Amino acid sequence: MHLTQIIDNTMKTNAKIMFFLPLLVISFLSCTKDDVDPTDPKAAYVNAKEYFDDESYDLAIQKFREFKARFPYSQYAAEADLLIADSEFELSQFIEAATSYEQFVKLHPLHPKLDYAMYRVGLSYWQEAPDTPDRDQDFTYSAIKAWEDMLQQKKDSPLAPDAQKKIIEGKDRLSKTYQFIAKFYCKMEIYHACAYRYVKLMKKFPEFKALNYEAALMTAKAFEMLAKGKSKDPESDKNFYYRDLTPEKLQALSVEFKKKAEEFK
Repeated sequence: MHLTQIIDNTMKTNAKIMFFLPLLVISFLSCTKDDVDPTDPKAAYVNAKEYFDDESYDLAIQKFREFKARFPYSQYAAEADLLIADSEFELSQFIEAATSYEQFVKLHPLHPKLDYAMYRVGLSYWQEAPDTPDRDQDFTYSAIKAWEDMLQQKKDSPLAPDAQKKIIEGKDRLSKTYQFIAKFYCKMEIYHACAYRYVKLMKKFPEFKALNYEAALMTAKAFEMLAKGKSKDPESDKNFYYRDLTPEKLQALSVEFKKKAEEFK
C-alpha cells in the first residue's frame, strides 16, 4: 500500500472518530445522569434538578413530574413544585407558571419560600400584560392583586420593596387605560361617558396628580357641555349617567371640578 493511501485511510478513520466521539460522550453523560436508584427520593430529586441547573427546562419539568408521581409525600416535593413553576417561567410559559406558583402557595402556605412564590405569581401575570393603554389589562389587575396579597402576608419579605414598586407601575398603567377610554368619549363628544370615566379615574387613582389635574378639567368641561345640552333639549337621551340632574346642577358640578383641578396643580 502506498504511503499516500495509508495517510488517507488514517485521516478518514480519525474523522469518523471525531464525528462519533461527541455523540458517545453525550450518550454516556445522559446515561450517567439518569442512572439513579429508582427507590431513592433524594437521588431522583437531585437527578431532576441537574436538568434544571443545566437550563434544560423542558426535561426538568418532565423529570420533576416523574419524581412527584413516584414520591408525592417526599420532603423534596414542595421544592419540586416550585422548580416546575420556575422552569415554566424560564420557558416563557407565563400563564402556566402563574398557575403553578398559585398552586404552590395554596399547597404550601408555611413554606419558607412562600413570599418568592407569591411574588412570582405577580411577575408571571406581569409578563403577559400589555404595556399599551389601548389593550385589555386583565393580566395587570391580576399581577397587582398578587403583589398586594404578598405584601399583606409577607410585608417584611426582601421582595416587598420591588413588589411595591411594581404595584405603582401597574396602577400607572391602569390609570393610562382609564385616561385613554375617557379621552375617546370626550373626542366623540359623548360627554356623559367622558365625565363618568374621568370621575372614576380620579376616585381610583388619586395618587397621580398630573393625571387628576387633566381629569378634573376635562370633567368640568364635560359637565358644562351636558348643562348646555340639557338646557336646549331637556328630554335628550344623550345623558345616560346624569339624566336626573338639572342644567343648574350640571353647571354647579362643572364649577366644582374646575376648583378641584386647582388642588392637583
